[in-house]
Amino acid sequence: MPTEPLVVALYNDIILPNEYRLRAKADFPIEVIRVPDSASQADREAAVAAADAIVTVAFAQPAQQAPRLRLVQTQAAGVERVDLSCLPDRVTVCNAFGHTRAIAEYTLMTMLMWTHQWKAVESSFRAGSWFYSGSKYGPLRHELNSRTVGVLGFGQMGEEIARRCHALGTRVLVCARNPGKVVDTLGPGGVGPTGVVEQVVGLDQLDPFLGQCDFVVVCLALTPDTRGLIQADRLARMKPDAVLINVARGPIVDEAALYAALTRPSIGGAVIDVWWQYPDAAEPERRGAQLPFHELDNVLITPHSSGWTEQMMDRRWDQIVANLAALAKGGTLSNVVRAGQ
Repeated sequence: MPTEPLVVALYNDIILPNEYRLRAKADFPIEVIRVPDSASQADREAAVAAADAIVTVAFAQPAQQAPRLRLVQTQAAGVERVDLSCLPDRVTVCNAFGHTRAIAEYTLMTMLMWTHQWKAVESSFRAGSWFYSGSKYGPLRHELNSRTVGVLGFGQMGEEIARRCHALGTRVLVCARNPGKVVDTLGPGGVGPTGVVEQVVGLDQLDPFLGQCDFVVVCLALTPDTRGLIQADRLARMKPDAVLINVARGPIVDEAALYAALTRPSIGGAVIDVWWQYPDAAEPERRGAQLPFHELDNVLITPHSSGWTEQMMDRRWDQIVANLAALAKGGTLSNVVRAGQ
């Protein structure tokens, strides 16, 4: 066991409430430095200089004069807000997952809400109307069972969503960068008429894939190749009553094209949890889009909250503390995004 404490800087306000998780889970000596967003530049520099590891979601502090620093660990899957140029080559950068189960549940929830017209039915009855009641011969709704769900992207999130959709009796199709990896992940019998996934195609087959789906769930990572992947021509290939669900990154879908498709409408609707723009210090209540999606009746919108659960955070800190333990004890780091030289 190490005798010298590992010095861990908790960097950003969003990290600080989880100090208790770190202290409860760590079985090795630690010293914690808290770096709130309001910290002065001098305090930031001192914290970085003293730290063996930094846990953060965003980091752009020059750290060339940080002789002890060996690890920058994010409390998120994305590392786009970590400026790698600020870090010495020796520093390893790792991310954390644990959000996929929550997002899979969110995806199922919104598909069920959509097929059962939950918002309209609940709002109508709350206002005093029995219009949607079977006792009044109200309009019939649909079931999710037997609908076709297209999962676009098949990492951890895509797999979790596919398995849950299959369990509810939907037909699941997958479009992924590497179809062979999907087959390997699901194993024998996982792909086919009786498998979790009925069919897997590559991104070169995206256009016909879109035309088969009642729901299209975007699970891809945002890269130069996927930015704007779902644009006007592709939205036009979707069924007229199909629903696009984006739980990945906003810019994978063209904002103006989606708004036009929803207002025309040429698709049935959308569920949007990830956005094209986010609040900042100058605009703390900035909306997620330049266009008024919040005014549309055929969308369900949430503030990038689909994965934000107590259980998700606990799983993430299991991974974070495991990496800090590996750093303290000379073990192997997991979820490495950039290996230190």
